[in-house]
Amino acid sequence: MLSILIPTYNYPCSQLANRLSDVIDSQKLACEIIVCDDASNESVQVRNRCIAKIPHCTYLELSSNIGRSRIRNYLAEQAKGDWLLFIDCDGMPMDDFFLSRYIQETASGKAEVVCGGIIHPEELPSPEQSLRYYYEKKAEPKHCAAARNKHPYSAFRSFNFLIRRDLFMHIKFDEAFKQYGYEDVLLGLQLKEMGVDIHHIENPLINCDIEDNQTFIRKTEEALRTLAANSEKLGNSVRLHDWYEKCCLWKLTPLLRFIFGMAQNSMRKQLTSHKPYIPLFNLYKLGYYATIMK
Repeated sequence: MLSILIPTYNYPCSQLANRLSDVIDSQKLACEIIVCDDASNESVQVRNRCIAKIPHCTYLELSSNIGRSRIRNYLAEQAKGDWLLFIDCDGMPMDDFFLSRYIQETASGKAEVVCGGIIHPEELPSPEQSLRYYYEKKAEPKHCAAARNKHPYSAFRSFNFLIRRDLFMHIKFDEAFKQYGYEDVLLGLQLKEMGVDIHHIENPLINCDIEDNQTFIRKTEEALRTLAANSEKLGNSVRLHDWYEKCCLWKLTPLLRFIFGMAQNSMRKQLTSHKPYIPLFNLYKLGYYATIMK
């Protein structure tokens, strides 16, 4: 059996659960769907509770937020299948063969971990969402399976991946990662250290939740704080941290912090405009990271 595990927080995902349930019915697949709401606000929880009535679905609801890593571990503990398919609540399959492609992988014996990838809408949803949209679209060529298989461990992401249950229960997500960001990067490093093969395929989910510019910068800053707090665990596997260490080596960090302190507000203003300059976003991240790594 394949267990489809969907953690959700402040995001209604009944549409995703219905879509997957319909495919399971029409193709007679041996699958279960488990959705766990990590203490969303009441209005979202009300919208998600209908999932309990969808065929093949189990709906769980937590009274307090346990964080991004713990909720995934918790979902795995509830699963009955030999294989676990983790997908984020804001993803949506492109077609009706999303599950069958993964089921074929479970039978192929090629790898114990399979990543399907992520894509984004063809058109910009709104000018207010331009930063995340253009940032992701610029990176999209690197997200094809051929590119990801060149660097299988660093390309690992938790948005959409399949893993053997016994392997996952041995390794799990590091529950010290409670806030947004980088828990999947660490899991990729751990899989590399264990010598576990990761196979990347073309089986993407569409990211349906493109944040507005202000929210995306806030979440990016949160992720960078997570990186800073866990830099010893993550090492130089994150390119941004590697660049920061180069700046330290070249004794450029005081200048970088000074420039960022002077320019942060104007940089933010440009990045939250309808035409953000993506290279400036990379500089913003490096400057912000340097200030919190003092």
